[in-house]
Order: sequence, then C-alpha cells, then structure tokens
Amino acid sequence: MNLFHRGHGLRRTAVVALISAGALMAASPAMSASPHQVDPTTMTPALNPNFAPWSCFEAGTGITCQGDWEHSYHETAGFSCGGQDVWVAGGGREHMTRWHTSDGLATKTLVALNYPADVFALTEDGSGTTVTVRGHWQRHYTYPIPGDLSARVMTEIGAIYLVTASGSGNVLHDTGRVTFAPGKDFDEIAEMKGVHEYYSDPAAFEQLVCDQLT
Repeated sequence: MNLFHRGHGLRRTAVVALISAGALMAASPAMSASPHQVDPTTMTPALNPNFAPWSCFEAGTGITCQGDWEHSYHETAGFSCGGQDVWVAGGGREHMTRWHTSDGLATKTLVALNYPADVFALTEDGSGTTVTVRGHWQRHYTYPIPGDLSARVMTEIGAIYLVTASGSGNVLHDTGRVTFAPGKDFDEIAEMKGVHEYYSDPAAFEQLVCDQLT
C-alpha cells in the first residue's frame, strides 16, 4: 500500500461532512414519497466502482447519487528506511455524493474522507517505534462543463496529514486547501493555501517517516 494512494492519494486525497439524502431532498416528512430510483450505469462519467452499490435518485431538477467505500490494509508501504521495508496497517472510510443534470451529466461531487490511524513501523507486527498518520478532509469536484472530465476541477480541503510519532508527539500538521488545474487531478497544482510542506513531495514525506522510525 503506497501511502500516497491512500484515499486515492493522501498527498491529493477535511473535516468530514456527510451529506444526507433527507437534506438533499428537502421534502416534508409527513408528505414525502420515496424518491424515484435511477439506474447508476446511466451517469456520465461512469461512477467509481469502489463506492458500489450506488444509490441514484431524482432530487429536485436533477439526479443525486451516493455511495460508500470502506477498506483496510496491512502491508508494506512502498518505501524503505536504510534498506528495511516499512509496514503500514490501517484503513478508512469515504462517502461520496455526486450531483447530475436531469440527463445524468455530473455537475459536482463531494467526497468525505476519514482515515483515523495509519500506523507505520519497521516490523510487520508493528512492534517498536511507530509513526501514525491521520487524515480527515473533503475532496470537491466541479464540472464547468457537465459530465466533461477534461474540464473538471478538483479541490482538497481539511486536515490531510496529521502525523505523530511514538516518543516524539506531533511531528507534522498539514492542513488547508489545494486546488488542481482543470483536468489535472493530482498532477498540476493551481493554488495552495494553508500549511503544505509535504503535500506535493512524497520523497520528503517518506524521509520524515524514516527519520522518526530510525
């Protein structure tokens, strides 16, 4: 498990804000009817299969889809310290809501990501010195052209790196807002606000972890 692919990329992958179906429908509890379900496979672009099963329904003048992804891992982290493999154990939950036009073209997306404790160690069983990485943030996508991935703009907001080490306490607090260029998710940063010393530098982050573990 590569740390920077956690949450589709920790350096890319806020305070979690889950959007409920009731808030989206804004219907009277006494008179509301079950929303009309829509086939998730008719959405453009295709919905991420990691979040299946998807629930898509008519809401207002458009279509709203919601899904969840929970996963865990215990494996090598994809880098080493002094020739010794680094192991990571952890997991997280992501909740996605995507809004569409009435004909299924995506207009915006909100993903709430919660990774409470990824523990890094130089031993498979996690004994010895450890480094713990937490993240609680949001990933926003906007579609200036509905359904068009090439024009989509991604923004991450919140606490992306919260790092503590056994015996050292807090060693890194990376928070704020990062916006990528249209169609350049994770590849070309357009704007950064906040504290982001390691966000776009995987090698520097790996060295930070190694410095604490060794």
